Amino acid sequence: MKATTSKSNVVTQILLSAVGIILGYLLLFNKSIQILTICQILCGGLVVVGVVSIVSYFLSGDYKRIDRYGFTVGTMLILSGIIGLVRINDLTANFELYGGALSLILSVLVLQGTVQMRVLDYAVWVLNLVVTLGCVAGAFCVLAGFTAVTGLVQGFASWVLLICGCASIVSLLVTWLCILLAGRRDKKLQKEKEEEAAAQAAAQAEAAAQAAQAQAEAAAQAAAQAQSANAQYQQSPYNQPSQPAEIHHAGFETASDLPPVEEPQLEFEPSGSNHTDFQP
Repeated sequence: MKATTSKSNVVTQILLSAVGIILGYLLLFNKSIQILTICQILCGGLVVVGVVSIVSYFLSGDYKRIDRYGFTVGTMLILSGIIGLVRINDLTANFELYGGALSLILSVLVLQGTVQMRVLDYAVWVLNLVVTLGCVAGAFCVLAGFTAVTGLVQGFASWVLLICGCASIVSLLVTWLCILLAGRRDKKLQKEKEEEAAAQAAAQAEAAAQAAQAQAEAAAQAAAQAQSANAQYQQSPYNQPSQPAEIHHAGFETASDLPPVEEPQLEFEPSGSNHTDFQP
C-alpha cells in the first residue's frame, strides 16, 4: 500500500508538471488557441481524473483502510470540474490567478526536492534552491498582483507557469537520482563497516589463538622442566636405596671371628721384697 501511494504521488507531480508545461507553452507560442478552450479542457480533465480516483479507490481495496482518501479526492475533483464548466466565463477571466496558484504548487514541490537533496548531502541542492526561490517569487508576484513586476515581461504568468513545470520535472529526476546514489552510498558504507567488523573479529581471533599457543608452549616447557628435575632427583646419591640388613649382620659376624684379646694379669710379691715385678 505504501509503495502504491508513493507511486501515485509521483504520478500526480508529473501530471501537474506536464499541465504547467503544456499550458505555458500554449499560452506563449500558440496564439490560435483560446483560453476558453484551455479552461474547458482542464475542467473536463478534472472530472476524468476524479472518476479514475474513485474507481481506483474501490479496485485497490483502499476502502478497507482508514488512511486512504481516494474517494474524497475524486469527488472533490469531479465537483470542481463541473463547477468550472458551469462558471467557465469566470474561470476564463481569472485564468491568470489560477495559473499562479498552479505555479506556486509546483514551486513548493521543487522546494521539497531541494530539502531532500540537502539532507542527502549533495551539493546540487544549492542550484535547486536558486531555481526554487525564483519560482516562488514569480508565483507570489502573479498571485499578489504586483503589476510593477508582472508588467515588465509580456506573458509573465505564462512564463512562470512554464518555468515552474520544467523545474518540477527536473527537480523530481535529480531528487530520484540523489536518492538512488544515497542508497548505494549507504550500502557501500554498511559493507565497509561489516568488513571492518569482520577484520577486527579475525584479528581478535588470531590474537586469542596466539595467546592460547603461547600458553600451550609455556605449559609444555614447564612440564619438560618438571620432568628434567624429577630425573635429576632420581639420579641423586641421596636417593639410593639402603643396603640389606643381611650385609650389616655379616659384617658383625666377620668382626667376631677375630682372636680374643687377653686381659693383663697383675701379680704381687710378698712384702719385704725390694722391687715389684710386673708380669703380664
